[in-house]
Amino acid sequence: MSIRGRAILVIDDDTAMLRALNKVLSGEGAVVTSSFWAGEALEHLTNSSERFDLIITDLRMPVVGGRTILGAVTVALPQVPVIIITAFGSPELKAECLHTGAAAFLEKPLDTPQLLAAIERVFAPSQPGATRRSRPPGVV
Repeated sequence: MSIRGRAILVIDDDTAMLRALNKVLSGEGAVVTSSFWAGEALEHLTNSSERFDLIITDLRMPVVGGRTILGAVTVALPQVPVIIITAFGSPELKAECLHTGAAAFLEKPLDTPQLLAAIERVFAPSQPGATRRSRPPGVV
């Protein structure tokens, strides 16, 4: 399955990470919107006519973090999967994020095959009658 043509919102306060993710994802044919500030991304999600197929967000950011993004998306846009990325992961944090609705949890530094594999799993056809949010916690 390809990510070509998929609309992906990437949120990270690290501009180098934003550039790298943008390059990789757009190189695979995705339509990427990048946001350096999570508050702006939340506004974009709630006030824009633009629709996203996937959101990739850093977990730890100033003011508004990835958990806030995950919570808002899970409530307002439950059909949109969220991948959490972080440099400060732990098994407990991973379990918490997956339990609260993250489609995947990846630790930095990311490598391209790992990222693309996680995205492919998110977009893989689910079993008949299943929804993204109905998967057991920890299953991506």
